[in-house]
Amino acid sequence: MSGNSVNVFLTEFEDGIFGYDVQITAEDATVGDYLTALENFQVRTLANCKGCDGCCHERAPLTLADFYYSEYYQKGGRKITAWLAETADLQFFGAAADLTLQRTADGACHLLDTTHKCCAKHQFRTFTCRSHCCLPKSERAEALRAAIINAGEDELLRRLLAELTETGAADFLPGKKRLAGVNAADYAANGFSSLPGEQWREAKLSELVDTALWQELQTD
Repeated sequence: MSGNSVNVFLTEFEDGIFGYDVQITAEDATVGDYLTALENFQVRTLANCKGCDGCCHERAPLTLADFYYSEYYQKGGRKITAWLAETADLQFFGAAADLTLQRTADGACHLLDTTHKCCAKHQFRTFTCRSHCCLPKSERAEALRAAIINAGEDELLRRLLAELTETGAADFLPGKKRLAGVNAADYAANGFSSLPGEQWREAKLSELVDTALWQELQTD
């Protein structure tokens, strides 16, 4: 529990399998509260996973938080474009752009230390990695995590496109124009948008999820 605003707890599902659930217990609960509660739950509940690289082969969307977590930013870098050039893959699903961690030829995250089966940059790992919990999750827990990640990726794209507009570029890779036709207006402002980027943890969960999910997250 983080400040009595987010409760992450072990629960038994109908099929007898144990997993985790999330309950919001305060209207002003933030993304930071959620992440702290989830990390504390994992410390209390899960064994050390070093040597297991199963999740390192899964899709890992990049979010606004990851720019500030990154080694690039921690060492003084301030350009989203420069950071993405060294860490991101870009794909399109229809007109929607999708930014993910780069993958190796065998589909693993490019930060995976294959010898020791662990992240070579663990202290700089992404929000997707930090919020991954190697347990089954309730529908509302899964929906909440997805909503935060989706909003975080949308905000990263909004800020990337603004940076590209300022510089007159059409891509974070020099000489490319993959983002030339992408419209920032297609990525609606959300709970991250009104905050300075480095304050992303203060984004309110209520501003990142729809009304139905918000009500569900507050039930016992």
